[in-house]
Amino acid sequence: MGVLKSKHTQLFIAIAAAEVIKVTRLRSVGFPDGQASEIDISDFDDDWDQFVAGRKATGSTTIEINYDAVDHEKIEELHTTGAVVDFLVTAPASETAGVEKPVAVNGVITPPDDVVSKQFKGFVQNFAVQVADNDIWKATITIRGSGAVTTHRPAP
Repeated sequence: MGVLKSKHTQLFIAIAAAEVIKVTRLRSVGFPDGQASEIDISDFDDDWDQFVAGRKATGSTTIEINYDAVDHEKIEELHTTGAVVDFLVTAPASETAGVEKPVAVNGVITPPDDVVSKQFKGFVQNFAVQVADNDIWKATITIRGSGAVTTHRPAP
């Protein structure tokens, strides 16, 4: 398969049961981590502390965009409502194009079967717009994950 280039990587969000939006002007996107907690099982007979893995806690991730008040209005609305929605990040379909916009069924995006993609649920925890001297308006969106991140691989 080789390396996955970021050009034409896309982020889609299911904002309703059957409505999917593409996040435009995307600069970077990450995925929530899934760090496991640790459970101490040490007792008085142990010379060293003993641990086992506990429940995994889905973390947060950030998305960076070149801000557009019209294009990003629905994401700002998600920040206001706090709704937990489905996110899908897709690898490019080719050197020159991204994938076709997928559909959602009951609020869950159907991933393409010909590219690598990662899917997770979460809510928009923060939407922060920054303006710097001699620059464009940019925004950092923080997504708090809820549950596991699923990797979809192309069908063989």
